Amino acid sequence: MRLISWNLNSRQRDLENQVAALMALKPDVVALQEVTPTTIFALRTMLANAGLRHVADSFSLAGSRSELTGRRRYGQLTASHCQLISETPSRFTVPWPERVLSVTLLTLAGRVEIHNTHVPPGSSNKWIKIDHLDGLYAGLACPEERPRILCGDFNTPREELSTGEVVTWGQRPGFNGWRIARTIHGRAGSDWDRGERQVLTGLAKWGLPDVYRQLHGYDRMDASWVCRQSKS
Repeated sequence: MRLISWNLNSRQRDLENQVAALMALKPDVVALQEVTPTTIFALRTMLANAGLRHVADSFSLAGSRSELTGRRRYGQLTASHCQLISETPSRFTVPWPERVLSVTLLTLAGRVEIHNTHVPPGSSNKWIKIDHLDGLYAGLACPEERPRILCGDFNTPREELSTGEVVTWGQRPGFNGWRIARTIHGRAGSDWDRGERQVLTGLAKWGLPDVYRQLHGYDRMDASWVCRQSKS
């Protein structure tokens, strides 16, 4: 199964090009972030016409769309060749439920869970980011017999070193390498580091390791974009 996860950056004028770029890679499943109320209908239509006929989006599952404005205007979309079943957002206790979209794919090999998320950036939302990560971890840190995939835009880590060390936004550069920040946005930096790290590395013991790094190691540093500012 080929899955592509992509933050569309809420672009409206580039939708056709974005869908064409996706379909050129022949995906079985796409998990998209930063879809908006103004792009969702066009995206669903274009993906269905391209062969990904089974589509779910977090706006359709939202209790009240009146709240989905401003910083909460972004949602998730997951589309697949095979049938899928949407979950209600109640599994995850997160500040903004529309930032997690969970579906179960009904594949020929069996059922597969896909959890598509966009973690709010800490630079603009402060501890909402960590509250979201705490909710993700609590909802996924449990035994599960069927395959699960967690994907999306996590807004973390800050850096990955060739040694395999993961650097979070709860750390700051020091004379002898990275150190935990004393405080971040008025609270302990250690709590920020823990919140990011529990999802980045802590979910491995629950069957959700970083599959990309398992396959490619830490020498490969492919990126579609690079953050040139100090953000969290």
